Amino acid sequence: MVLAQLPVAKIFWLGVRQAARPISKVATSFAERSDGFQSCCVAVSRLVPSNRVSVPREEAVQSGCAILGEAVVFGVSGAVLAYEYVKQKEAERAKEDTLQRKASEERMALRWELRRLEERLHQQGEALEALRKVVDGKATPLTR
Repeated sequence: MVLAQLPVAKIFWLGVRQAARPISKVATSFAERSDGFQSCCVAVSRLVPSNRVSVPREEAVQSGCAILGEAVVFGVSGAVLAYEYVKQKEAERAKEDTLQRKASEERMALRWELRRLEERLHQQGEALEALRKVVDGKATPLTR
């Protein structure tokens, strides 16, 4: 019953976020075999203060791979969050546009109704004036 209440798109994006973990593992395994990535990890480990004089190369590579994996998961999650935010804002804007369009149409209908009533009032005023003239004896009644 709870799944029926969740939109399909949100379930899809949850799946995408969960798929980020295996993608992270693939990126990590590729990075572990890359000499350039290993050199980068060692250089970064030298910049980070440590109690040791130097961090062993293997430990630096493992730390770099862990950071890369978390960055992939965080990046995918952040992208999904940003997408959902933009999508929600677009939906709110569309709803507001619809409300404004509906209000504009209602105002237009009210203007037309007001014009129709003003014309009817003018016609009734003319008819009333004609009746007053008949009652006052200044005019002859209309004959058919």
